Amino acid sequence: MTTTEVSSAREEALDSTQGWLIVGLGICILTMIWGAVFTFTVYADRLAATFSLSSLQVSSVFSITTAFFLMGGGLFGVFATRFSLRPVLAMVGIGLAIATALLQIVNSYIGVVVAFALLGTAGGTAFTIVVSLAPQWFDVYQGLATSITMTGIGLGPLVLPFVWLWLFNQINLRPAFAVVIGVTALLVFVSSLVYHRPPRGSQNSTTVDAAWIRARISDSRFLSTAIGFALTFSWYYVLSAHLVGILTANGIDSQIAATGLSIIGGVSVFTRIGGGVIGDRVGQRETFVTSVVLASLCAFVFPFAHSNLLVYIVLFGFGIALGPLASLWSPIVLTRFGSENATATVGLMNIAVAGSAFLAPLIVSALHRVTDESIFPFVVLGAIVGLGAALFYWGTNSASSDED
Repeated sequence: MTTTEVSSAREEALDSTQGWLIVGLGICILTMIWGAVFTFTVYADRLAATFSLSSLQVSSVFSITTAFFLMGGGLFGVFATRFSLRPVLAMVGIGLAIATALLQIVNSYIGVVVAFALLGTAGGTAFTIVVSLAPQWFDVYQGLATSITMTGIGLGPLVLPFVWLWLFNQINLRPAFAVVIGVTALLVFVSSLVYHRPPRGSQNSTTVDAAWIRARISDSRFLSTAIGFALTFSWYYVLSAHLVGILTANGIDSQIAATGLSIIGGVSVFTRIGGGVIGDRVGQRETFVTSVVLASLCAFVFPFAHSNLLVYIVLFGFGIALGPLASLWSPIVLTRFGSENATATVGLMNIAVAGSAFLAPLIVSALHRVTDESIFPFVVLGAIVGLGAALFYWGTNSASSDED
């Protein structure tokens, strides 16, 4: 096929029905994967009871899962150009099926860790494919398609807590996981039949190799941006692991506590798109940092929420903050550091976030055990989130980058 024919095929593919099909499947996959992994707090107690795990062991399971989710997805993102998407998605579906099967037969802490690590790796790989592929199929509607695809991240915490609670009223943890992860695997297998990259244009990107990676991680601005972003998102992983336990300890009804992530996710669906509109008018970096500051303030207030009204206000604040935080970081980073090899750049960012996802819930849990109260751990968390905002803002400041 000649260069002219390739360019023509690409133009016909962009903004086509095929692209919107990929967006639709992406929403479904992100909803199920994000909902299965990041509603951990809803089923943490049942996991502990089923497998006789301590609170620290349960916390470590979530930390390991999210670390594998982000690390596996990040590593795939770095080398994504070396793979065809369809067989990779098929392997992801097989990985999800194996993780489900393992959870039906294991009875030890190590067995649970292996099952959830596999779940995280498979889920993270699917996440990277969905997030990086959807924008490639659009030109005129790229922003809209990307925003719609990313709503799956908000829909997961909105929908899955109610799914878990309904399933737990019918069956126990093991078959409930078989249902949820089984549906997720089925969606991934279906997607493997239609997911592929659009015809490539004439642009050639720099090869992603050791030299490219060294150049990225030796850039102090990029390191500051990656570390800062990891810190700004740390509150989300803490709440995913501990939200229900903290709220019930503060005297909040367990049913209300279990819907906390639904409130955050539901609000973020709207603020995800609204944040993009505001960001285009007042500045994406400014909007992003403002949302992070709001999340930091909510973290400070959260342990003092002892009434339903205050809980709803704080959760609503977290949801407002999550929307712009989850949707604006990618265009900010790619504008600052270039869109060439965008998937690899996003992969490196996810690897940085893996450290935060692994450590933040463990640190908060350890501080809670030492101090026997939740105020100090969340004061520390709020300060960490604020520090992340400063590092991210400095790292993405292109105006003074030439001074380094």
